[in-house]
Amino acid sequence: MILRKEYGFEAAHFIYNHPGKCRNLHGHSYKLFVCLEGTVNPETGMIIDFDDLSKVVVEKVIKRLDHHFLNDLIPLSTAENISVWIWEQLKPELPELCQIEVFETTDNCVIYRGA
Repeated sequence: MILRKEYGFEAAHFIYNHPGKCRNLHGHSYKLFVCLEGTVNPETGMIIDFDDLSKVVVEKVIKRLDHHFLNDLIPLSTAENISVWIWEQLKPELPELCQIEVFETTDNCVIYRGA
């Protein structure tokens, strides 16, 4: 079974080698979907409690990215590289992590399933 939870964060960045307007400083209202795959614990009826998941995601990712300049953490801050960075922050504490989705805009998304 796959569990999926949505998060959001606001952040600014620029893509230094982009040939178009994304080379300039700008911001996005990012959406992040975190997916865990596992079996349901028969005692709790859950793969993981949503609150426990959120504690990890907020501490490891949202607090570090929300209202920050992404290039400080991810120099080439494309959606692809942001998704890899997020995966690396979460996977050690969430071994059931199977997929993350990073929406830079409502119609532009990267899906990452690990290396």
